[in-house]
Amino acid sequence: MSTDLARFLATQTPLASELDVWGEGTLPLRITAYWGQEMPPPAYVTSVRAMVFRAGEVLVLRNADGPHVLPGGRREVGESLTATLCRELGEETGWRPCALQPLGFCRLQHLSPRPAAYPYPYPDFCWLIYRAEAGAFDAAARLADDYEQDARFYPPAAALALPLGPVQRALLERAVNDVPLHVRPYVLNGSVGSRNLLGTARAKDERVRRDESRGSG
Repeated sequence: MSTDLARFLATQTPLASELDVWGEGTLPLRITAYWGQEMPPPAYVTSVRAMVFRAGEVLVLRNADGPHVLPGGRREVGESLTATLCRELGEETGWRPCALQPLGFCRLQHLSPRPAAYPYPYPDFCWLIYRAEAGAFDAAARLADDYEQDARFYPPAAALALPLGPVQRALLERAVNDVPLHVRPYVLNGSVGSRNLLGTARAKDERVRRDESRGSG
């Protein structure tokens, strides 16, 4: 880990952790969630995500891997954080976010050697997590061929009853209940984490890699 990221993480308290495998079983990762408004060094931020609320209900997305509550995705070259979030939420859900508030971030840590020609930060990269209110809805903004199949609002209790993984469950519980920061971290060790939120990111990243290998950027 680089010195600047290590120095930053030393000041943060983990909230939840889980394991996942990307790259068709070739890229094992540990994903750790942190709560708070401090931002990791920008050079490590590859994606921006948000928990979206409307009238006290939270937006739940569904795809082939199951439900999740953190839509968003990878930054494009030269794109601001808010521009990334607006674009990704529009493509995945049709909703435009407003009243953004930082919730925290996720650190994703590679657990295997760096792949050849890997173009992203290694061995660590980060997702920024925001809380947002649902603004205007534009059905035309959604991508017809996007990985997400459905997006609708749930009461928080109903969302928490869904099969969410440790990372997104802990973040949702904190967003809803504002649990004190000294809460004991909720950790899943030694097993592969949920295939919903992380599976979504994995599938989208793998589509991007395939496109890049074909020269489509």
